[in-house]
Amino acid sequence: MKKNKPVFVAIFSVFILPLVLLIVNFFPGFEINTHIVVTPDGGLLNIKLFYILMLIMNAYFIFIAFRYNLDKSEIALNFMTSWSFIVLVLLVENVWIRYVFIIFSMLVFFFIAYWSRPKTSQSVYVKEKPLRRMMMMLYVFNTYAFLIGAYSFHIYFTNFSFVFISVVSSIYSAFAAYMIWSLYFKSEFKKLVVWSIIFATIIFELMWVMVYLPFGYLALGFLTVWIWYLLQLFVRFHLNKEDIIWKQQINFLLVNLILYILVLYIIRWV
Repeated sequence: MKKNKPVFVAIFSVFILPLVLLIVNFFPGFEINTHIVVTPDGGLLNIKLFYILMLIMNAYFIFIAFRYNLDKSEIALNFMTSWSFIVLVLLVENVWIRYVFIIFSMLVFFFIAYWSRPKTSQSVYVKEKPLRRMMMMLYVFNTYAFLIGAYSFHIYFTNFSFVFISVVSSIYSAFAAYMIWSLYFKSEFKKLVVWSIIFATIIFELMWVMVYLPFGYLALGFLTVWIWYLLQLFVRFHLNKEDIIWKQQINFLLVNLILYILVLYIIRWV
């Protein structure tokens, strides 16, 4: 049975990630006699402090998930979104953009903490289009952040197996797609799992194509998540009772194809 979260728990859920990001950003050498590593942007990162903060934050999210029997969407978004902002802050060079991410993370977690609180008047909140679309965009954002993290890891650690990276990324991408589909089809578990497995296979193959393109991790992540978004969208259309109405989607596909080719050209030559 779900329990209402106390106000202080909801507030702490909003601020725990920004606090972690601020500590990582401002106190890279907080402990004495610890390991300091260079991040991809050239900054310093106290690796022991980083692990401790990650342990505390993840332990907190696990605790409230079991203590208050949170909805699966809130549990997923708590973990996925926090990891996304951590990846972005570690990779971004400009300190002011980091501040923007930290502030934005507070707004995002305020939304997560608010819409998922169980209220009798909002028992069918997933049917509200604005909220559902915001949740969907969060999953898209999280997938993009994870993919750029995966590609950057491959670029900076070339000896690490890309097979492992692509397997983990494909599973993550398929899970994000599954969570989006589950917002629309709550009683189609087996069918969604089958499509998730198919989806993971496609993304695995796609990443092996993308990795050979002469682009940076931001571009590779963007190009991959673009295709990922279109695929999950058409799977969602297919799962509808009306199925995919191709006559209505031809123009949409053509526009995306033209834009995709144009973006490839701009990234490569501009």
